[in-house]
Parts: sequence; C-alpha cells; structure tokens
Amino acid sequence: MTNWDELTDDELMAELASAVAEPAPEVLERRRAAAQAAFTWRTVDAELAELLHDSALEAGAAVRSGSEGPRSLAFGRSGRTLEIEVDGDQVLGEVITDGEASERTKVTLRRPDGQDVTVEADASGFVRFSGVASGLARFVVERAGWSLTTPWVTI
Repeated sequence: MTNWDELTDDELMAELASAVAEPAPEVLERRRAAAQAAFTWRTVDAELAELLHDSALEAGAAVRSGSEGPRSLAFGRSGRTLEIEVDGDQVLGEVITDGEASERTKVTLRRPDGQDVTVEADASGFVRFSGVASGLARFVVERAGWSLTTPWVTI
C-alpha cells in the first residue's frame, strides 16, 4: 500500500500492527522498535499527569537563601495522584487512587541518561528511592490497566 495519507487512523494502526508482528527478516529491528514505540502515543494524554503542587513555587520560596526542609510535589490525572517528597538524596512517594483496590504498583524514577530505577509500592502505596542525585527526572506509575507519567522536573 503506497497511499498512507489516505488511510483512516484505524487502518493505519492495523497496518502498523501487522508490520510489527511480521516475522520477515527484512523488517529491521530498529523499524520494529519504532513501530512499537508509536503505539505508546495512542494513550499519552490519558497517562500524562499534571503538576498539582510544588513547594518550591510557593510564595517566598524564590527569595529564600537556601532550602528550608524537604520539597514536596504532587502530580495527578483522572483521580490518580503521585505525591513525592524530596529530602536530600531521599525521595519518598505515595500513590493515591480513588477507591481502587490495592494492587501491585510499580513506580519508576526516570532520568534522561536512561538510568531508571523501579521500586514496588507497599500495600499502602508508599515508595522510597535512596541515593537520588539532583537533576532532571520524571516518575512513571504503573498498575494493572493504567499508568501515570509525570512531566520532567528538576529534583
């Protein structure tokens, strides 16, 4: 098929799915990875959380001479929230959901250099990352049936 611009979204996704599943050796691994990555964009709006709170942005925080205790941040989307507290090289977090039964929840601390760290939340939704260096980061919460990805922040 050569008229890709004439396909509907559903037809294009079906073509992409068949290309990814095709075992032919002429489908390069690089192309297969790109096709699989394209599927992740289908749900990006539902997964991307917004910054609800950042203690570093509170009135007066910009005029302080130094940090006066831990920094707290909250991210949320669709009744799901990730609250984190950054205190030195420790990051504590809590995954909060609206009335969902407690299930296995993983939280990943992502870095631009690809050095990701994943921990599993306890039964109450709490997580801890130790030895975290300051810098750009984002968090990804994954639970059966949904995920939540925060915007990049400097911690």
